Amino acid sequence: MAREDGLELTEHELFWAHLYTSLEIVERAREMELSRLGLSVIQMKVLYSLKASQEALTPSKLGRLLSREPHSMAALINRMEKNGLVTKKRDLKRKNLVRVSVTPKGKQALGRLRAARETSRIATCLTTEEIESMTACADKLRARAVEIIRKIQPLPYDLY
Repeated sequence: MAREDGLELTEHELFWAHLYTSLEIVERAREMELSRLGLSVIQMKVLYSLKASQEALTPSKLGRLLSREPHSMAALINRMEKNGLVTKKRDLKRKNLVRVSVTPKGKQALGRLRAARETSRIATCLTTEEIESMTACADKLRARAVEIIRKIQPLPYDLY
């Protein structure tokens, strides 16, 4: 049915609106769940990124992994260090580098997250094939978004 104002949405715009709304609702559920544990979504992402890494990461590497500006990442890490979730240590080989790692308190927070993560089970309504398909689509969308970001602002996104 045609709109009176002539502002028809394209197939891609309708898809994006649907995807964005779904992601917003999932993110809100995560925020609500995490707030009960005293954590934010970005703090959880930092803890998981550090735990998943084979080594302590630099703030700049964390920022690239989480698509955060260097100053924002530094401020977040400082707050998390103040809360006892992470620690910063000078790199023994390269004194000008700082490495971030999870503290015992941060590991405890990760354990509480695993126990309480109802939102982590949201995707259980999907089949393996649907998950694989959505993962492939997400990879394509991410790659395209990084291309656009690189055109607009090359740094710090030039290392993806």
